[in-house]
Amino acid sequence: MGPRVSHSDWPPQFQSNGARLYFTGVGVGGQPIRAIGGDRHMPMMGGGACVACHGIDREGGRLRPFFWTVAPAITAEALTGAHGDTDDHAHSAYTRESLAEALTRGVRPDGSEIGLGMPRWAMSPEDLSDLVAYLLPGDSG
Repeated sequence: MGPRVSHSDWPPQFQSNGARLYFTGVGVGGQPIRAIGGDRHMPMMGGGACVACHGIDREGGRLRPFFWTVAPAITAEALTGAHGDTDDHAHSAYTRESLAEALTRGVRPDGSEIGLGMPRWAMSPEDLSDLVAYLLPGDSG
């Protein structure tokens, strides 16, 4: 399992489709989003929701049972903040457009590929837009 995640810690209701996607992996039409690629960790993490690896607070952490694997934080601050040379996930700040590319194609803002520990997700344009807006509220880029 990923960071300790208990359904009892989830919000009592989701305020947006993006929040529902983050926690459940189920889109606006009631269909689960599909993971394309990814490595052996993803099925063990629950397979279809961001929360399984990145946690309820989106702060990431070491993934169980392979504690050497770390899911990065995906808070708005982590996605848009400065990333130095010592950061294992060094990249330029994400915009909504570049975050959509990361989620669907596994590409960072600088064009480098995200490792296969991060699945590429297939979802409707509406679901993708909603998830990106949930992760980067207020960003218009």
